[in-house]
Amino acid sequence: MRNFLEDLGKRLGETAESVTNKAGEAMEIQKLKSQIRTLERENDSDLAELGLAVYDQFKSGTEVGEEAAGLCEAIQSREESIAECLQKISDVKGDSQCEDCGKTVGKGMAYCPFCGHKMPEIVEEAAEDVAEAAEAVGEAAEAAAEKTEEAVEEAADAVAEKVGEAADAVAEKAEDIAEAAAEHAEEAKTEL
Repeated sequence: MRNFLEDLGKRLGETAESVTNKAGEAMEIQKLKSQIRTLERENDSDLAELGLAVYDQFKSGTEVGEEAAGLCEAIQSREESIAECLQKISDVKGDSQCEDCGKTVGKGMAYCPFCGHKMPEIVEEAAEDVAEAAEAVGEAAEAAAEKTEEAVEEAADAVAEKVGEAADAVAEKAEDIAEAAAEHAEEAKTEL
């Protein structure tokens, strides 16, 4: 039994030592991976700065390599598309541009939040909007009046037709009654 316990103790010790070594290795690997990620982020940052420097040279008209020029043209095209999309968003929101600094200012703002420049009066724009709305309402009213007039004419025609039919029916009944009365009068005459 003693041998068994000694053997068990030895194995537990070896296992503990193995687990400790594995944990140490795992920690060392994690430290190294962390260092690698840090170095990669620094490289990405430096590459981005390098790319920005090359792009700035391209924009200023300095000659850059053929491959760099292709990448710079693609970036420039995307920047133009981004600017167009931002302008569309601004138009949809009703924003305007500051005359002084050129930045986008939200609709209805009296002063530019970037430079403090007083924005042009919005009253003129509002008056134009009201005039357009009034014109649209006038057109809608005219269209509604035409539709109403057509409906009234159709209704009047239908009523006139029904009245004519009713008058014909009453006249027919009156003739029937007159004939019946004439027949009665004839019978009464003959009986007398």
